[in-house]
Amino acid sequence: MLGANSTYWISDEYATYLYQFSASGKMLQAISPPQAFLPRRNNTISFSAASPPIYAPNTTISPEDPTSGRANNQGLEGLTASPDGKSLYAVLQSATIQDGGKSSSKRRYTRMLQYSVDTTTSPSTPNITLAAEYTIPLPILPSSSKVAAQSELHYISPTQFLLLARDSGAGHGAPSTRSTYRNADVIDISAATNVLGSRADEAQGQVASRDGVLKGDIVAATYCPWLSFNVDAQLARFGVRNGGAQGDALLNEKWESFAVIAADAEDGSGGHYLLSLSDNDFITQDGESCKAVGPGKKKGYLC
Repeated sequence: MLGANSTYWISDEYATYLYQFSASGKMLQAISPPQAFLPRRNNTISFSAASPPIYAPNTTISPEDPTSGRANNQGLEGLTASPDGKSLYAVLQSATIQDGGKSSSKRRYTRMLQYSVDTTTSPSTPNITLAAEYTIPLPILPSSSKVAAQSELHYISPTQFLLLARDSGAGHGAPSTRSTYRNADVIDISAATNVLGSRADEAQGQVASRDGVLKGDIVAATYCPWLSFNVDAQLARFGVRNGGAQGDALLNEKWESFAVIAADAEDGSGGHYLLSLSDNDFITQDGESCKAVGPGKKKGYLC
């Protein structure tokens, strides 16, 4: 996400931090979220996933899941900014552990943070202030009781955003080939409760129960399913498809980006294009060969 003076912002799915970098790649500042977002194991902050690091493949992560904070690999996956650069917005991929995030069928109520960006003192390293925090109800997959985690956020207005929610494990190279949910959806926070500064921000703070039931005094954002990536007739127009045999025409599994650009009409009447790209999970034809090491869910990769 571009910032002032050719700097840029990155959100982190592991630490749940926001980072600002210079154009040359130097980190300028790191912004920590509320305590409720930070993953904890054994009463201490722990940014590990369930898998061991590649330099210590026999390491056992105990417990596999944090007891609170973001779930494994489910941090600030979505990041966007207002056109004037004065606001940043970031969303957890799914609910925190204490809000039901340990279970794929209970992790529905995730959280969005809004930051104010003040460049008055220093345009290159602005002052960042947490301004609001909202609860976002992720969609339930039509094929099961599981929750579709989100992978991208895009600013539309101060109260409305596009959210990319999708299933997993279905697509080119995946165990299954037919996806049931890949959507650009709309969320509206205009009537949502701002929980910033409440007990929900404490280390074990909750907006929902560990069974994924929203707290009675909290109003979540309005969630509106909108544009499906999986419309067979539309995909066929371009020679690609959802489902069927493995092959180059099969859509990849992980769609994780948005960009909106104006169409080419000079007077602005041409509408807009919504672009999305898939994450290749770092698979390459020319990369160094890696092998899986370690048992089951604890496996790592040694290259």
